[in-house]
Amino acid sequence: MQLPEYVAEIMAVLKSRGCDAYLVGGCVRDLLLGRKPSDYDVVTEASPEVIRSLFPRTVALGARYGTIVVITPGGAVEVSTWKSRYHSPLPGLTGIEADLFWRDFTINAMAMDENGAIFDPFGGLQDLKGRIIASPAHQAAQRFRHDPLRMVRAIRLGCTLDFTLHPRVTDAIVDEAPLLSRVAVERIRGELDHILLSERPAQGIRALATTGLLAYILPELMPLLDFDQKSPRHDRDGFEHTMAVLAACPPRLTVRLAALLHDVGKPACFTVDHDGRGHFYNHHIEGSRVASAILQRFKYDRRTAAVVTRLIYDHMSRFPHVREGSLKKLISRVGEENLDDLFDLQRADILGSAAPFDTSGLDTMQKEIGRILALRPPLHICDLAIDGNDLIALGYEPGPRIGRVLEALLDEVLEQPEMNQAGTLLEKAKAWLKTENS
Repeated sequence: MQLPEYVAEIMAVLKSRGCDAYLVGGCVRDLLLGRKPSDYDVVTEASPEVIRSLFPRTVALGARYGTIVVITPGGAVEVSTWKSRYHSPLPGLTGIEADLFWRDFTINAMAMDENGAIFDPFGGLQDLKGRIIASPAHQAAQRFRHDPLRMVRAIRLGCTLDFTLHPRVTDAIVDEAPLLSRVAVERIRGELDHILLSERPAQGIRALATTGLLAYILPELMPLLDFDQKSPRHDRDGFEHTMAVLAACPPRLTVRLAALLHDVGKPACFTVDHDGRGHFYNHHIEGSRVASAILQRFKYDRRTAAVVTRLIYDHMSRFPHVREGSLKKLISRVGEENLDDLFDLQRADILGSAAPFDTSGLDTMQKEIGRILALRPPLHICDLAIDGNDLIALGYEPGPRIGRVLEALLDEVLEQPEMNQAGTLLEKAKAWLKTENS
């Protein structure tokens, strides 16, 4: 296996000082699986001080735990001192074996030297072949107590690699799940994003639910488990419908987050009519509100949060036979750049419901929106023939009222594009101002 030159050079420098150096962790696993590693990690007997003295550009990212980032023209590499320096000594284990013992899973507890020789004291190769996530010496609980995020990582590895959790790993997650509450939300969000963007996102979310982790990550989804929707449009409970929609969406974070949360408002809006049929009036509004709180809790950036909540709010907006003005308002609300996400979410929502899967209405709407966009009509406030300065010159006081008036003018223009003339809009705004002051 050919290593990148910059990685091999780092190992060679360490060896030249008489310090053993090995590749470890996910990069070894990925190389053995024939996958290109996203990054490379090196462990060595050298202390952090020695590591920093050997390389001109370093960052002490985790110096207190023995990790130094070595920066090279080819890329950055984390170089760490043996983990055994920071853990209790183990009888009979030294050097690289002691380091590997403390790693999370056997498939990450293998090392490779500069010649490509593999060191595998805990059966990582066998577990790779068997597609199993297990912990060294079957000490999953101890590993999870040391870092509870490893419980989510086990599930993330399972769904990204299509591996099965060893029963002892599953049992340990169930037992130790409450520990996840002490993990920073940013770290959990990173693992959740990897799960959502994997080829098997529903498999990962189901595993979070069955092990009890979902209750600590997304408790808002728990009411959907075994939730009988009492609707002929649905042949799955609320959670499994959500999983079907998630699985049918393309791997873009905004649309998959929206798929995961699109029905989170249903339980609170659930009613049953006299015929025993379930209804979920305004669940898109409630779902958008709940999703906004979730995304804020996980500290997603503002744009991601805004797009996801808008997709949830409009996921029921499927209009095959409506006025052009209504479609323009939909485009304006969602944003042209987010329409593909909306269409993909709506299509997945149909495919995740009961058969027959009729997408004809959505197809018609999508085609009509494409026709509208080709004409490049005014769709946003910035497309109006006047702006806030014109309203101030007309006599409006600066402030939030300006925005509301421009929004109202846009609504008029969306219905009647020919109104988008400066004189026409100013006359309209002048009439509103006169009415207010009368």
